[in-house]
Amino acid sequence: MNRYCLVCTPRSGSYYILFHLSKERNLISGKEWYGRMKNVHYNSTLQTSKLTIDYTLNENLLTNHEIEKRRMWLEGRDNFIIKCMPIQLSNTIENKNMTITERMEIAVDILSDYEIIWLTNRNKVSQFCFRFIAQETSRPDYEGKNREYSDYDPANRKIPPPKSFTATREEYERFMQIENFNNNLRKHFPDCEEIIYEDFIKDRDIIPNPDYTKIFTNYKEILSWFH
Repeated sequence: MNRYCLVCTPRSGSYYILFHLSKERNLISGKEWYGRMKNVHYNSTLQTSKLTIDYTLNENLLTNHEIEKRRMWLEGRDNFIIKCMPIQLSNTIENKNMTITERMEIAVDILSDYEIIWLTNRNKVSQFCFRFIAQETSRPDYEGKNREYSDYDPANRKIPPPKSFTATREEYERFMQIENFNNNLRKHFPDCEEIIYEDFIKDRDIIPNPDYTKIFTNYKEILSWFH
């Protein structure tokens, strides 16, 4: 059966990988099927759409029932690919106080439904910077255009002005929590297919990330967090 799941972390390049795999393997793309910021339409094209929410105030939007409903919908289907950020599988209203071990068990159980393709982005500093900017420009009080510096449409993508962002240690800790969760989860799928983002993009036309050394006021501090 052709039932694939691209496992990734936020802003790791999954947009390009998912598009490529769905086209190359002639798969229906369910995109971020288990995402808390996605509305699932339960149709033959596995359509999802973005919810307009304040992600900073709504950590646990999904219920266990909704996660299970999304899972069951895919059980009888074939020839598709979804992408998943595994920690979201237990990020529900009921599981708010669940331990990391319990969250890991849920992720392993659900992801075992699919053929796993693991996306690895080795440039964690750049990924963190990209994620931080995307989050900041998604806040309701942001004065510019929503995610104008992280849009995947070349016509809409802009380069942030110099010294326009200051990363926080709090967001770094959140970033690493997700990274560490995925790294431990990877041990449960030792033989899965893996795609290295830096290798994938070598011969492809993608929007390059800007020079973050000029954009962040505390870039040297960011580097120190990762070393």
